[in-house]
Amino acid sequence: SRFVQRIRRRYADELKLLPPGLPDTLTLTALVQRLRDGGRELPSALRVTRQLCLERLACLDIETGASLEQVTAGMTDLAECSLELALAQALADVEAVHGAPMDRDGRRIEFWIGGMGKLGARELNVSSDIDLIYVYEDEGETQGPQPLSAHEFFDRIAKRLYALIGEITDDGFVFRMDLALRPNGNSGPTVASLPM
Repeated sequence: SRFVQRIRRRYADELKLLPPGLPDTLTLTALVQRLRDGGRELPSALRVTRQLCLERLACLDIETGASLEQVTAGMTDLAECSLELALAQALADVEAVHGAPMDRDGRRIEFWIGGMGKLGARELNVSSDIDLIYVYEDEGETQGPQPLSAHEFFDRIAKRLYALIGEITDDGFVFRMDLALRPNGNSGPTVASLPM
């Protein structure tokens, strides 16, 4: 496969960072951390992790006869791991400027990423995009020096998630992201509160 050959040439030094066997959430999260410890920023570390995961899954599929369920589990774990790490980074980035979003009672407003389609069914293949919906718990406002409404805050989180996962860089992308399955489709807001 030319695709696998390209990955092996470009990421020859990084390939050894992924332990043998089927990649799972723990090994992929550890790989992202190793890449970051080696000097890569999170967007690059996530993209390189994808490339190494794809190389591994191709080898397991062709050389060892890995099952479809194993391949889709590896891709789904990659998506879930990437989303968790990207969300933590997005929250830290936006909160550093605007503070944490709080409801009327002074409680932190929670945010969830819902996986739909193949992601929700844990059936991602190596070319799947990820269908997502973003939901935040309640209305409120941030408590930082530049306050935002909860909706504005979480809309910025959504944009930051796209930058971390969906944008194409020199290392490619992590996943194409599709938000069309949200409550009002492409005509509705990117993020929705539970009351909405």
